[in-house]
Amino acid sequence: MKTFVVIGMGRFGSTLACRLAELGQEVIAVDRSEERINEIADRVTHAMAADIKDENVLRRLGVSECDCAIVAFASSLQDNILVTLLLKELGVKRVIAKASNDMHVRVLQKVGADQIVFPEADMGSRLAKILTSGRVIDYVDIGGHYKVAEIRCPLSWRNKTLMALDLRRGSGINVLLIKNQGGKGPLVNPTADYVIKKDDIAVVMGTEEDLSAVSDDD
Repeated sequence: MKTFVVIGMGRFGSTLACRLAELGQEVIAVDRSEERINEIADRVTHAMAADIKDENVLRRLGVSECDCAIVAFASSLQDNILVTLLLKELGVKRVIAKASNDMHVRVLQKVGADQIVFPEADMGSRLAKILTSGRVIDYVDIGGHYKVAEIRCPLSWRNKTLMALDLRRGSGINVLLIKNQGGKGPLVNPTADYVIKKDDIAVVMGTEEDLSAVSDDD
């Protein structure tokens, strides 16, 4: 399990924070609006209403110990850039920042952002991948070479245990969660003896190449 700090609870930030939490990660959500924090508080590990530009607030949150921080707002370019810079100065391992235009990207690169995202463009890319694969239901780029995809389990997986499939070694992917397991709720971190059923949907993580191979299976 990794720890993520998501700063800014607009539509993009709140969706990202909730999705990460659903995938079993530790998520700290931060926003200056108490109303937005109250809306998300019961869906993440920790939620805090605070001045996102205050370095002392970021220190108290322990951002330097987190695996990744996402600056998920771009309505105020000045605040977005300042928070990105503060996170890097505080030693956050990976900082992902939302950008609004090409000039904004250039400034974020100069202050040290590890990855910069355009949610609208990224959504278009994700939709293209989903539409061209009959198996992929949803697709998330989590940075670096790794992606998380929600897929319909291939026929070749059916009636086999995860141990028998040995997906981590054989296909390079990790199964994070199983849905639709006989009509039950989501199963997080399924055990090695779990048997894949006919209508199971798996949330898996791997490189784009590994996930493409799985999505093309049978």
